[in-house]
Amino acid sequence: MSFVNEKLLRSASRGMRMIMRHIPLEVSRAVSARTLPIFIFHAVETHPKPYIKHLYDYHTPESFERVLDEILRHFKPLEDLSPEGIARAGADRFLVTFDDGLRSSYEVASPILERKGIPAIHFLITDFLGGGASSSMVEEKFKASLLMELLKSRSERDQTDVAAILARMGYASAHPGQALMSVRQADGAVFDAVAARLSVDLDAYFRADRPYITHQEATDLVRRGFMLGAHSCDHPRYWEITLDEQVSQTRRSMRHMSESFDLPYRYFAFPYKNRGITPAFYERVRGEVDLFFTTSGWGSRMNDDQVFHRVGLDSSDSALTALQCGWRPFPLSLVQ
Repeated sequence: MSFVNEKLLRSASRGMRMIMRHIPLEVSRAVSARTLPIFIFHAVETHPKPYIKHLYDYHTPESFERVLDEILRHFKPLEDLSPEGIARAGADRFLVTFDDGLRSSYEVASPILERKGIPAIHFLITDFLGGGASSSMVEEKFKASLLMELLKSRSERDQTDVAAILARMGYASAHPGQALMSVRQADGAVFDAVAARLSVDLDAYFRADRPYITHQEATDLVRRGFMLGAHSCDHPRYWEITLDEQVSQTRRSMRHMSESFDLPYRYFAFPYKNRGITPAFYERVRGEVDLFFTTSGWGSRMNDDQVFHRVGLDSSDSALTALQCGWRPFPLSLVQ
């Protein structure tokens, strides 16, 4: 997808949010009475991690509780998280999901959810499930965010040298930090070059911090009644990879989750969103996934392919406002 098209889609999405926020929630719930509101979170941290700081917002434990309490005042938790239970749930219930399998979703968020009696689905990136033993076992964008944060306090000479490295790889920008964040996954080697110039040991950093939950912790989540799903093998943007790669990422990660945790259900959340997905994709994975989840609001479900839309709450202190802004009855759900 071209840079121009990307900007147009983002502009359309922002415009849609501004329009939808003026529609009362009572109206959207009435129109979409048979559609389950599903929320996405990523991180619940006391302080932001530098490797997620420039990717998405986060909740503190206190703000996470406040948002959950707001939801509970207006909705009831969905108790039946089977494929059938999710499919038949209406707008009087809600479902919480966590993407990426960050350690804080296990250590901080899950105890809060348990205390409030709220079930959830944790979507895990299967290649990173070991806990992040090296920089090759974390998402490439984590490296970009970390290096961008470190670069802010470096000398002008360091920034100039980093900009030159990025430019040689085709990522020229007025600011090297912005260029770092635009690096495609296929060009991930550029992060190693930048880290070497800044004398940053990425392997040591991610070994010490361990961004992701481990297999043992995921098993514990299942024991405690939480649900698990697949979130691809290494979190690529599906619109940047081929159809064969999309199918492979989905099948391999789904098989990993099903076999490793003996799951009686098969849930898959697209990394980022389901942009770039064609009918051919669903046809090739038919029968291998029970439900798909994406990130473009709520109010509509593509029934034939069992794709459920979700509302992101990382950057919102009000779940109700997020629901208003994120209402997307079909065909508005096509605007991502």
